[in-house]
Amino acid sequence: MGLVRVAIYILLIAPVFIFSALGGQWLGRVVWSGMSPLFQGISWITGVFLITWLVRVKVNKASWSGMALPEPQWLRLLLGAVAGFAVIMVASGIEYQLGWLHLVGIDTSLHRGLGKTLWIVLALIPSLAVGFAEELAFRGYIFQTLGERMPVWAAGLLMSVVFAVLHFSLGGFNAAFIMSVVVVSLMFLALRFATGSLWFPIGFHGAWDWTQTYFVGLATTGTEGDDPALIQVRQTGPTFWVGYQQVIESGLLFMLIALGLLALALVYISVLGKSPPWTERLAEETSHPRPASAS
Repeated sequence: MGLVRVAIYILLIAPVFIFSALGGQWLGRVVWSGMSPLFQGISWITGVFLITWLVRVKVNKASWSGMALPEPQWLRLLLGAVAGFAVIMVASGIEYQLGWLHLVGIDTSLHRGLGKTLWIVLALIPSLAVGFAEELAFRGYIFQTLGERMPVWAAGLLMSVVFAVLHFSLGGFNAAFIMSVVVVSLMFLALRFATGSLWFPIGFHGAWDWTQTYFVGLATTGTEGDDPALIQVRQTGPTFWVGYQQVIESGLLFMLIALGLLALALVYISVLGKSPPWTERLAEETSHPRPASAS
């Protein structure tokens, strides 16, 4: 039953992402370039939030609190964003020191009719919106729904595989990318338990995406004529280590970084006594685990 609910939920939220992307592109061309990131961000957050609330609370008759998304926790969101930004910058620094990343220049030209600085600031909106939408959908609803019906470890692994596979539309999507994103997903899940809510991983996820696309340009290197990144770079490192455009997470460097962060998060929640018993199921009322025999 849990898998059916998850499948229906994915079918319901998929149009939100498609509509947001296509609608944002249309508004950017017809009305104003700045409307594209604004529309995408607002529609992603609103659509996923409403669908999740309707399915979880109204249809499933389950508690919203179980998904670890309380009222906005701005400090945790900010700290998560700083962490996500720092990780991408550290990865960039490692590549640069190894001679795998080369600085082309700082691009301050117009991008889609807007100054580059203004554009990357506006791009914070869809980046954080993706972080919010994907964390609420996957580490929130999908993980919680599965975790209430199977052991935590199985729910986390299954959710992460689904999360990775649903990125199939990215150029360069392959098995290495799936493996790496599964690790990244488990890292975000561990951060949910470590901080007690989704707000830290939302900030981390949003800044992770924004930094590699709009700030330092790891995920857009080689883009011809429409690179949105402020810092233009060129990668010459082996694909095995650095991945390539759109799927830099497929590189071993990012997998090792994600594994390291996952290990740190697991140690942290273990030391604080927040680690869930991985062989038990989740309670519906809260984000804490319950014995499998509980009703």
